[in-house]
Amino acid sequence: MMGFPDWSHLIGHADNRSERHPGDTDIPVAWAVEAWQDENAALIDPDYNSRSGHSLRLIGWSPSAGFLVTVIAVHFEGGLFAASAWKSNNKDRRLYNEG
Repeated sequence: MMGFPDWSHLIGHADNRSERHPGDTDIPVAWAVEAWQDENAALIDPDYNSRSGHSLRLIGWSPSAGFLVTVIAVHFEGGLFAASAWKSNNKDRRLYNEG
C-alpha cells in the first residue's frame, strides 16, 4: 500500500458527515486511518467517480467502526491528501470482497 495521505483536510469533514448528509455515519479520522492500514484494502486509482482523474478510492476495514470505510484521497502538487470518508456502500463492499 502507498504511504499515508495528509489527514488534516479530513478533520472536521468526515467526522461531521451527518450534518451534511442526515442519516449518514460520522467517520472519525482514526477509523479512516484504520481503513487505510487494512492489508486487504481495495484501491481504485483513479476513483471511479473522479471527474479530474486525480482522486483515488480506498476501501478498507476499520476494526473500531466494525465496518468498511471508503476513503477518498486526492493527488495534488506532489502530495496525497485525504478528502472524505464514509461508511462503504454496497458497490464498495462488493469491490472489497472481490479483492
